[in-house]
Amino acid sequence: MPLIGGILIIIGGLVEVASGGWLIVGGSAAGSVPVIGSDVEDILTICGAIWLILGLVAILGGVFAIQRKNFGLAVLGGVLGLPGYFLPALIGLILVAISKDEFK
Repeated sequence: MPLIGGILIIIGGLVEVASGGWLIVGGSAAGSVPVIGSDVEDILTICGAIWLILGLVAILGGVFAIQRKNFGLAVLGGVLGLPGYFLPALIGLILVAISKDEFK
């Protein structure tokens, strides 16, 4: 079960990383439009960077879940993967939580 849960958490993290990258690119593109201004560019870039970091931690948690190491980080990765792709990350988080005894 930790293998399937880790894969689902990684999927949520990958979607989150892609969304964060898209926000960063969109923020830099929004800055070139004179009507929008640089404030929106800064906000989109900061939000994209936060999503990117959350996605990377979710991927790391999924990898630890697959390896059955560090239960706390695996659960944290599952929680941080929820904003990316909710349903797979939630199912992965539940699978990891149920299989707590399998972790070292």
